[in-house]
Amino acid sequence: MRIGKVPRRAMKVSTVGVAVILVLPSAAKALSWDVFSVIDSTISKDIGGALQSVNSIQNSLRQDEQQLLFPVTLINQSHNYIQTIMTSYRSWMAGVFTLPINSAQLPGSQALESVFLSGSSSSIGNLGSVYNASFGGVPPATAAPQAHRHMMDMDDALAKDSLAQSVAADQVSGNLLQIANQIESEASTTAPGTADILSAAARAAELEGLASQHKLLAAMLREEAANLAHHNGILKQSVGDALQLNTNLQGTIGQ
Repeated sequence: MRIGKVPRRAMKVSTVGVAVILVLPSAAKALSWDVFSVIDSTISKDIGGALQSVNSIQNSLRQDEQQLLFPVTLINQSHNYIQTIMTSYRSWMAGVFTLPINSAQLPGSQALESVFLSGSSSSIGNLGSVYNASFGGVPPATAAPQAHRHMMDMDDALAKDSLAQSVAADQVSGNLLQIANQIESEASTTAPGTADILSAAARAAELEGLASQHKLLAAMLREEAANLAHHNGILKQSVGDALQLNTNLQGTIGQ
């Protein structure tokens, strides 16, 4: 009797085991689908909703910027206004700045004039020779008193220095005009928020122009000081000549 009952129990255990094996894959599959559905729900509902909120806030901020901080209509009006100014005045002003003002007639004078009206510092090296060709050099020691030669040499040096400084200033002015045209062109298409960059560039160009003006002012002051020194030298020379004449007269009378 016991021997007959054992196979039946074994059969029952086997049946339960088979049922468990058959049920486990289905449960695992169902569990995996539940995990994916939770992830999909989280992405589409929670994260997706948050992203929609962020996009909505960004759109609102963008609209406020376009309507309040950077009005598109006013910006376009400013661009059109700048374009109108450029079209109306740039070519005319370029013609004004390039008007011919040379008037020398003799070859030597024309050569000197072409140098100090060139607006290029590379031509300053030729200034000395063409200047001497027009105004002459310092006379030799046998032709003039030493004091006169010193005064003439210093006057020539200051004149050459001032001419060279004016050539350099003309070159700086030309560069500033190019920078101004570039800033003006960029202002006609500038985007909101970049105006400060153009303003900084304009300020830098303005400082460069002021530095050039200060150098010209210093050259004018040197020229004025040299003019005073020249007149003072003439007075000193007159006093010396008067003393020499007095000495000569006393010598003549004494004889």
